[in-house]
Amino acid sequence: MSLLFRLLVFLGSFLLFQVELIVARLLLPEYGSSAAVWTTCMMFYQGVLLLGYLYASRLSPLVLAGRYRWAHLAFVLLPAVTFPFHLRSVELHPIGAILVTLALSLGWPFLALSTTSLVAQAWLTRTDHPSRSDPAFLYGTSNAGALLAMLTFPFLVEPALDTTTQLTVWYTAYAAFVLLTALCIRTVRPAEAAAATSPPMVDAGVPTSATRAAGASRLAWLLLAAGANALLMAVTNVLTLDASMPLLWIVPLTLYLLTLIICFARKPLTATGLNRLCIAGLLVAGGAAVAALARVQSVLPSLALHGSVLWVGCLLLHANLARCRPEEPRLLGSYYLHMSVGGWLGTALIVLGVPLLLGSLAMAYVDYGIAGLLVLAALAARDAALQARGEARHRLAPLMAGGTAVVMAGILALAAVKLLHSRVDGSRTFYGLYTVKDENGLRHFQHGSTVHGIERLDAEARGEPLLYYHRGSPVGRVLTAAPPLQRVGAVGLGIGSLAAYGREGERWDFYELDPEVERLARSHFTLLSSSAATVRVITGDARLRMQEAEDQAYDVIILDAFSSDFVPTHLLTQEALGLYLRKLRPGGLLLFHISSRLFDLAPVLTRLGASLGLHSALSGDEVLSEEALARGQSPSRWFALTTSPDQARWLEDRLGWTQVRATEDLLSRRVWTDDYVNLLQALR
Repeated sequence: MSLLFRLLVFLGSFLLFQVELIVARLLLPEYGSSAAVWTTCMMFYQGVLLLGYLYASRLSPLVLAGRYRWAHLAFVLLPAVTFPFHLRSVELHPIGAILVTLALSLGWPFLALSTTSLVAQAWLTRTDHPSRSDPAFLYGTSNAGALLAMLTFPFLVEPALDTTTQLTVWYTAYAAFVLLTALCIRTVRPAEAAAATSPPMVDAGVPTSATRAAGASRLAWLLLAAGANALLMAVTNVLTLDASMPLLWIVPLTLYLLTLIICFARKPLTATGLNRLCIAGLLVAGGAAVAALARVQSVLPSLALHGSVLWVGCLLLHANLARCRPEEPRLLGSYYLHMSVGGWLGTALIVLGVPLLLGSLAMAYVDYGIAGLLVLAALAARDAALQARGEARHRLAPLMAGGTAVVMAGILALAAVKLLHSRVDGSRTFYGLYTVKDENGLRHFQHGSTVHGIERLDAEARGEPLLYYHRGSPVGRVLTAAPPLQRVGAVGLGIGSLAAYGREGERWDFYELDPEVERLARSHFTLLSSSAATVRVITGDARLRMQEAEDQAYDVIILDAFSSDFVPTHLLTQEALGLYLRKLRPGGLLLFHISSRLFDLAPVLTRLGASLGLHSALSGDEVLSEEALARGQSPSRWFALTTSPDQARWLEDRLGWTQVRATEDLLSRRVWTDDYVNLLQALR
């Protein structure tokens, strides 16, 4: 019986978290691969989870009385009418559009799965199982299923299966889940006549002190869950700032789930064990901070530092949440409901509240600051709840909380002063965090943590392309040496640096997803206005808007679309390449900017080119002097694809590029398509 219930809860949680990742991955291309896609999905998932807990908590008295069993089976069976999922896009603000799309496409199955843990715990109390008086161990089983879903998706599921196959397997597993639900229901004892007529009632004469204790406990449940989820969202925002991909989505969520599993295990975590785990996390954070200060060229120090902060914070919060758990089974529904409400509020505060209330000042450190203040409030509520229950709090708790608050406020103040000192403008939209700032006579345009454009502030030097687009860069040399062009398409605007290469009589079309980028480029930089070519900026997703252009329209198409340090993968698939080739004139040139700290996209593009019979070329390594770097120039890598062997030879003979041919090993790899992308292959 124990195995049956564990399997049910484990599979329900596994399916719940697996479909989270699959559907969020499907939504990414429609919204420019923005990191906010995942955090918005998380807010939706937690909102539906809240509804699931509300459903289960309202049914708990009926289940405890032996009623409501087979009706729940119908509740989990009916969502099958929504299979297969159809993501229905709507014309709204991206956050609203994603929430509506998820509700219409995924809401019912997700709601049914979200009730599993709580309903199963209530059912277990109506069996002969030895642990029926304390079924909370199933909560740990639920988190284990979620953890396995997190770990298998980026390393096993996504690299091996396309999204159509992933969903087919998921539908089959859901059928097994329905069968397990029926088998568990058969073990539940039927209701006795007396219990069926009256669910357990609370004694009307509850003492006032007990009422206060219940109220204090409920506030502690709410704030402890809110603090943990706010910290999860703050860390997620930082880690996905440079790349929104499942591999980075799961890192913070996995740590979050691990702390839940540890803290809600059947064998309680002792104070000594908790201290050891926290100290280990702090040691990792210290080592990561040293590596970051030493400017180690790797993403690992950042992952370790932010992951350690999340690990220690969630350990403390979840350990206290487990400590404040009610002893009476009839209060478990209320307990989990308050946890769910608090979790959703903490998530919504970071995802919606901070950007709406603070606007362009809503930087990553502000998310951390808000989450930290919420953590302090949660620990204060914990102390109040323990005192109301007659348990003593630690004598140093107020001093530690106060000292932490002062240090946090100081860090936020220093960060704000540093930011505002050189900041000219900035904004935070669904698609990213933008900052315009002046440093050492240069004006920078930054998206996330990556600089996307630089212009000199000297009047005589305005309009000169810098950064990856300077005159000696691979793309600069190609555009300078090329014969006069009629029309050029560029995917990704930045500050419009490439427009500096436009010549009289040429037409340049820039495709830019976020209108805010064009506003900042025109307001604070002069490269668009000073171009000799006729420049047009077309806002919207490049693949959708480029379909509107006439076929064979462009001599050159330049792919320079980055979300911070990440190229949206839907712009690098076989279908996307087919679109570019239709819009390119015979013998035209496709240029891809592939400079990235995280990914090596040259093999991906080589494989794509081979699949379509194209000629490939890679620019040589660019070496710049210290003086050039100080002037705002940066080295870059570019990749070219063309149907013309003459174009490929021209790049090689005239500009020193290297023609690239796919090896046997590369040809054995699966080509990236709209239905299949394997980012693990591209990681550096």
